[in-house]
Amino acid sequence: MANEDSVLREVDEALDEERQWAFFQKNGPALIVGAALLVVGVAGWQFWSHMKTQQAEEQALELSAAVDLLAEDPVAGRAALDKVAEEGGGYGALATLRQANSYAAGGERLKAVELYREVANGDAPRRLREFAQLRAALLSLNDGRDAVMSDLGGLAEEDGPYSYHAREILGVAALNEKDYESAVVAFNELALDMSAPEGVRERATEFAQLAEEAKAGVNIFGETRLEDVMSSVGADDGASAPAETTATGDAPEDAAEDSESGAAADDPDDPSHEE
Repeated sequence: MANEDSVLREVDEALDEERQWAFFQKNGPALIVGAALLVVGVAGWQFWSHMKTQQAEEQALELSAAVDLLAEDPVAGRAALDKVAEEGGGYGALATLRQANSYAAGGERLKAVELYREVANGDAPRRLREFAQLRAALLSLNDGRDAVMSDLGGLAEEDGPYSYHAREILGVAALNEKDYESAVVAFNELALDMSAPEGVRERATEFAQLAEEAKAGVNIFGETRLEDVMSSVGADDGASAPAETTATGDAPEDAAEDSESGAAADDPDDPSHEE
């Protein structure tokens, strides 16, 4: 019996070897090719990843140099930023935002709005696109409420860090249009929203009072600038603060705050991070 068992095991082993050899003869070439492709694919991915990292580092250095140059020579700095922007990606979007800030600071509002809209409608990281929407809307206050609403899109209704600032800008747009009823409602809702940043709530309270006075017949316009009102209540000079706009529709002069700082001083998010 022991001999028979040994013979049977040997037969089984021989059959297994024959089956394995037959399988290899049939599928071996495909397996070898597949393994080779896997090795090549992994190596290719590692090479691509290395190149992307190297490219991003070089682009970051180019952006930093362009920003330094912008402080010394706006014309040359904008040209250098344009070169970085053409390379695309997150750093390219930041370069375009820097360009827009520079144009806004120089009083070239329409050019600044154009560049902000370019980022907002592009393929930049979400937070950068939302920041660009805010900046475009802020500068569009001079063009009327429809322009502001077009630039903001659905940002005011979204659950994000910039939605409060978008609602604030919409309230100012209503105030500029002398739609005091809508302005009162917008600012009161914002002032009572405990999830909104403290600075936004404080400004909303002051603007709600201003809108109430206008609704009651008080002339809040004349030569009074909204930025003066904001200054009187100690509001910050953040990028999203309606203080950059005026009740008479004058173009803002201080719209060039650093694009990486976020929409306002009370907004901790850094828009340069990808989502």
